Amino acid sequence: MKLNITGILLFVFLTAFGQTQKEKQVEREKNKVEIFTSDEKDNLQVFVAKQVEQMKLSEKLREEYYGILLYYTNKMGRIGDKNKGYTEAEKKTKLDAMVINLNDEVKEFLTEEQYAIHRESFGKIVTSVYNRKGWTKQ
Repeated sequence: MKLNITGILLFVFLTAFGQTQKEKQVEREKNKVEIFTSDEKDNLQVFVAKQVEQMKLSEKLREEYYGILLYYTNKMGRIGDKNKGYTEAEKKTKLDAMVINLNDEVKEFLTEEQYAIHRESFGKIVTSVYNRKGWTKQ
């Protein structure tokens, strides 16, 4: 009997938890306004793959580099979410800060030549966003 009650309670808990998670996901999707267009994301993947190939990173460094890029580009991509309520100036400032953090993080393990390739290639991506948004560099 205790096993049945425990099973029922567990089922109710998991159902409620799943519903809460689903509601959070729906809310997040409703607020989603990505800073990168679908085409920019596609181009980003192809472009970065070519640049990483040019960097000649070891497998371990390539995985670390991709992990850091993915982390920051996902964060950057969500700057425009409606629920954040950022102005265009704040979005630009947040993006710039994330680019600085990204650059600082990868600079720790890239050679000077690899870092130069990273800066040039990611700079082109940021310039694309700036152009589309009508932002100016300071």
